[in-house]
Amino acid sequence: MERYSVLFLFFVFLVSCANDDNFGLESTQFAFSEQKWVLTQMSGNIPNSETIGDDMEWQEYYIFSPKGTFLKSRTVHEEVTEATGTFEVVEYENDLNHYLELTFETEKELAGNCTGDDKELLIYRSSTMISSLWMACDGPGLDYSLSKN
Repeated sequence: MERYSVLFLFFVFLVSCANDDNFGLESTQFAFSEQKWVLTQMSGNIPNSETIGDDMEWQEYYIFSPKGTFLKSRTVHEEVTEATGTFEVVEYENDLNHYLELTFETEKELAGNCTGDDKELLIYRSSTMISSLWMACDGPGLDYSLSKN
């Protein structure tokens, strides 16, 4: 009987994870697979200033591991800079959004933030899109999509 209970709970967990808009289990999402998020759009403070693809000032991606670590890679004029660190999924009181809080251990200058420290905050827009909050302090708007490969 215990075996069936475990299988039933596992099935319920899988079904609840299948809903793309269900962020209730977002904090466990990284426990099962490595994920790559690729920069797909940059925008500025001027309306209609969005750029995509090769027109962006730089190319960038994150790889989040199930161990709670990340790699951030940025390519500018064929020069690649990589940073590493740890991350956690966070929620704030009275806020329905979910965030990824990154703490940089190397190449801290890649941390897109308003404070100049070693932290970066990303917000979940959907299960396949995250955005940087750097734009809140005149940084660029950066949108990332979950890579399928």
